[in-house]
Amino acid sequence: MINSIKPYSRYVLNAVKSIKAHIDADPFEYKTAASLLEKLCSPNRSTVEKAFKKVYGCGIKVYQVSKRLEASKKFLEEGMSKKMIASKCLYKSQSAYAAAFKKEFGMTPTEWQLLYSG
Repeated sequence: MINSIKPYSRYVLNAVKSIKAHIDADPFEYKTAASLLEKLCSPNRSTVEKAFKKVYGCGIKVYQVSKRLEASKKFLEEGMSKKMIASKCLYKSQSAYAAAFKKEFGMTPTEWQLLYSG
């Protein structure tokens, strides 16, 4: 898909690909999209953010949060406390984590656990 996006330079598209790969490999490594961008890319940040959205259909922060929430399902399966998961997923509270989880998946972490865990 990346090769079909014309208005961006190869350098910018490679930066976009690298950012996605870092998030996919460890969605918890960088607390914010800003810190991820600061560490990984030197081209115009705004251009990279726009290119990421065009290539992957959502912004870097939205993608990063989505991957964290997806990864949190594994923690739920392992029986980790929701308070610990919320902290690990960089939420300030368990209720903020639960609200984000429900927005993303249409059910609370507890409901998901009841449906999909042991």
